[in-house]
Amino acid sequence: MVTTPLRTARAETIAAGLPIRIPPTYRGQRNYPGLFWAATNKRTLVYESLLELDRLWMADFDSTAVSIATQPFQIAWREGSATRSHVPDVLLTHADMRVTVIDVKPESLVNKPEVKQQFESTREMCRDRGWDYEVFTGDNEVALRNIRALAVGRRPERLPEVLISQTREILSPGAVTVVEALAKRPLSIDESLWRAALFAHVWSGEAKVDLRTPLSNGTVLHLDERVAA
Repeated sequence: MVTTPLRTARAETIAAGLPIRIPPTYRGQRNYPGLFWAATNKRTLVYESLLELDRLWMADFDSTAVSIATQPFQIAWREGSATRSHVPDVLLTHADMRVTVIDVKPESLVNKPEVKQQFESTREMCRDRGWDYEVFTGDNEVALRNIRALAVGRRPERLPEVLISQTREILSPGAVTVVEALAKRPLSIDESLWRAALFAHVWSGEAKVDLRTPLSNGTVLHLDERVAA
């Protein structure tokens, strides 16, 4: 374990390290810890609850994120005569050099006085460091289901490059529905591979979909104008 003042801590170094703690598992526990493989920085992350897993899916889908770390560091501060400490749940670094620290908590717990105080202390320290701070209590279930469905395309390196190029050409003329894009699949290519290649463009941020409505064959895919150009 390395101890350093928060003002000198480097987020990219923290993100490359190991978790400060591993969530415990025991008989009868109410939360469900586990492991999540992140395509963003190609590493396996620990998570402490299914709610935290939801936030990890969102982070992995975020095309601005360049690294994700869980249980990344512990902060400590004085509160009167007592010393308090806290381990945030997630750390994100972004392509534009922003850093986001995230605490995950069920909505039913966020208004407890001790929880609010912990969040406020963490928020203040992040603000002093120039990092963003977020408390995640859940998100739109439709969007989360869509992200999980689109995840078939989150490993484009396992697909033939020619397949990625072909599907990009299908998307480049403009808006096209999933079923229209699937109909242009060459007969020699398996539909599951073609679909994975289509969704790879969405996962990378090259193409956009409306996450607020359930993903279906009628979903419209829009290639980003900067990619089309």
